[in-house]
Amino acid sequence: MQRMRTLLVLIFILLPLAFCDAQEGVLTVAFLDVGQGDAIYIEAPNGNQMIIDGGPGMALLSELEKVMPFGDRTIDVLMVTNPDTDHYAGFVEVLKLYDVGSIVEPGTRSETNTYAVFDEGVVDERAPRLLARKGMEILLDTENSVAFRVLFPDQDVSAWARNEGSIMGTLTYGEAKFMFTGDSTIRTENILLQSNTKDVLDSDVLKVGHHGSRTSSGDEFVWAVSPVFSVISDGKENRYGHPHTETLQTLTRHGSEILRTDTEGTITLVSDGKTTWRK
Repeated sequence: MQRMRTLLVLIFILLPLAFCDAQEGVLTVAFLDVGQGDAIYIEAPNGNQMIIDGGPGMALLSELEKVMPFGDRTIDVLMVTNPDTDHYAGFVEVLKLYDVGSIVEPGTRSETNTYAVFDEGVVDERAPRLLARKGMEILLDTENSVAFRVLFPDQDVSAWARNEGSIMGTLTYGEAKFMFTGDSTIRTENILLQSNTKDVLDSDVLKVGHHGSRTSSGDEFVWAVSPVFSVISDGKENRYGHPHTETLQTLTRHGSEILRTDTEGTITLVSDGKTTWRK
């Protein structure tokens, strides 16, 4: 019994140390397997965390347990790229169980009962509620200059269709860059193309818009982003037929490696600020 107690003590001492070593200098971006929806967990080298979208329901909680440090009950930033249920419903329970630093939203609205419950949870959390606008920078790690930069909305989108008003932006760490698109359509992609140079949009990783729908991922936009990896968050055998063949063909034509949560489960990419690779 004494030997077992000693082993247990050693395990609890060594595990946190091993975790710190593994994360030193590394940015983690995990595209969580939450079914037909988006949920992306980001952890900066200093340990600060951001979650972009919450998926359609309870799956987010179990997925977070797999990627977050044991016992961690704080999240620095929650971002809702658009108020469709498959992008925020999972946050309802997160707001009950975690201390959240701030919530970022695009300004479009939903009139569903589920959104009303989410809205109430945000109010109860009493965290700052921020409206995303072009030029906003969410600094996750000052020492390592890890930041999410909003590229869209660049205007009031309260009267826009929810998909077209999606938050779009880049996460940067040194030379590494991730492009996040929510459910943005080709119309919104074209706004970015008209208002940004290619070097602003060029990214190592593209979170493919609208789960691989043909309404997103226009040829010119994919060319401008030129992603090494393209990640599609979608549910197995979903009723929308995502990802659509046209989108897969566009990504393939531009030489991007396609990664899909419906076929591979959670997809975790890591970066040291120079190189980005799959974990």
